[in-house]
Amino acid sequence: MGAVYIIEGILIYIYGFDHNPPHIHVRCGDGEFTITIKERIVEGKAKAKAIQLVNHFLDEHEGEVMDIWEKAQRGEKIEKIGR
Repeated sequence: MGAVYIIEGILIYIYGFDHNPPHIHVRCGDGEFTITIKERIVEGKAKAKAIQLVNHFLDEHEGEVMDIWEKAQRGEKIEKIGR
């Protein structure tokens, strides 16, 4: 699956049939991490700026991201998020 969103070179992925809690996978030039959608728990490494940008993205798109997470877990086709 390709990235569901790209923000300033940061790639955000959601994988189908992934484990709970609901989370996103993030790849950026300085590292990779996961972050839970609701609690915002980060696992992995990246610069604080990248984590801050992703948190801001989740602030604005949490509902959409949760909808995509739920579709992906049911094996449905998911679309990229647009602004």
